[in-house]
Amino acid sequence: MALCGTCLFLVCVVTAFFLHLSVNISDYSSGISSLHGPHPPENDHVASDRPTEQKHATASVGSAPKATYSPTWRPTVSQSNQSQASDGHILFDAQYYRMSFEECDAAFGDLYTDLHRAANYRQKKGKVSPGDIDLGWRGHMGVRAMIFNGKLYILRAQFGDSGHDSTRALAILHQLDRAITASPEKLPNIEFSLSADDVPDYGHAHHTLWALTRMVDDEETWLMPDFGYWSWPLELVGGYEQIRMQIEENEPQWESKIPKLFWRGAEKQNQVRTYLKKETRGKEWADVKEVGWKNRTDVSASSAKTATSIVDHCDYQFLAHTEGKSYSGRGKYLLNCESIVVMHKYEWLEPHHVLLVPSGPQQNIVIVERDFSDLQVQMEELLKNQRKAQQIAQNSARTFRDRYLTPAAQACYWRELIRVWADVSFEPEAWEKVDGKKRLRGVPFETFAQVFSRPNPQIQLT
Repeated sequence: MALCGTCLFLVCVVTAFFLHLSVNISDYSSGISSLHGPHPPENDHVASDRPTEQKHATASVGSAPKATYSPTWRPTVSQSNQSQASDGHILFDAQYYRMSFEECDAAFGDLYTDLHRAANYRQKKGKVSPGDIDLGWRGHMGVRAMIFNGKLYILRAQFGDSGHDSTRALAILHQLDRAITASPEKLPNIEFSLSADDVPDYGHAHHTLWALTRMVDDEETWLMPDFGYWSWPLELVGGYEQIRMQIEENEPQWESKIPKLFWRGAEKQNQVRTYLKKETRGKEWADVKEVGWKNRTDVSASSAKTATSIVDHCDYQFLAHTEGKSYSGRGKYLLNCESIVVMHKYEWLEPHHVLLVPSGPQQNIVIVERDFSDLQVQMEELLKNQRKAQQIAQNSARTFRDRYLTPAAQACYWRELIRVWADVSFEPEAWEKVDGKKRLRGVPFETFAQVFSRPNPQIQLT
């Protein structure tokens, strides 16, 4: 269909604007949630040439030190509209994105531990400079952006041709934009860079950026929420809120769940998965099978019958979780089931890992050796002691599904990240001169999202 003259004119104007901008951008190096979706292919199912068993310190589970950092950039807060249940638990709407700073801090403050660690580290090293967040070292999966007067602007985007990294980046930026737009208080102006890759810095060269995961000694890395909290980029999965609601509607009671350890995934991503298969082979208490992938979005024909939705994962009392290329984005979905997540000692950190408790009355996860050598002992004990096992599952649901992995918690985390980063970073220069006139740097996110949501965007921000 031919475009009308006016439409054609607008297309030309917008295209010219972006083409001009692409050159300039490169110059700037009600009630408590009790919510419980199809099983996502892992964020790591495509093989990597890089080894995954890297020689870095293993995270100390459940024992992360409480950071002493207290952000100085604080909004003026109004009286909290939260209430408390008779048992002292905070009541909040799990899908309410407009919680005040005061409400967020009261409900989710413990989730911020790694943010405050990063800020403590940066205070000792000195403020973040524009050069610190330069993305020249990354080939792809990088975004440089600015928040100015409560709006998100994209300054630089480095995407490959597959569409894999751009869909991830868009999901991350959509989350961030929602948290900014929903904020009931003014947020500071900042400039930052982020990586949408499973491994933010392959060389562990101590670059300063926001990332999905980090190893213990990647102290310059600031953890941000996983892209899956917006939506997994596959029709098979859907939006995060959708998945939680589907689990709530379908999850059986503990007594009706299958008393087995369940896992599906691509073995070749990490040696720990081979260990898992070895230690569960032939065991009556295990249902562990590999799922093969034809490409990034489709299960192979031979695996069609074994691939399992997240909803059906929740039918099992025990759910195995392993790292993949680095972390595995599946973990947050498993923690939305009122089941026991069994995980090996991990190397890659996510924001909620500080809340994992592997022993004691508040235990909410089972941690085994990286080679799963003690898995049988752990499983036999839990199968014999169903009362203890059910308590661990209930602790997990109360901690993660009902609180720290809620959409409300993720929005609060984004805003805390913005505030804390502002305390230890430079004030961005929002304006540039073009043809003698001042113009805001970058592309408004709303415009950026429209362009890059198309299958093959014609405008590249580099």
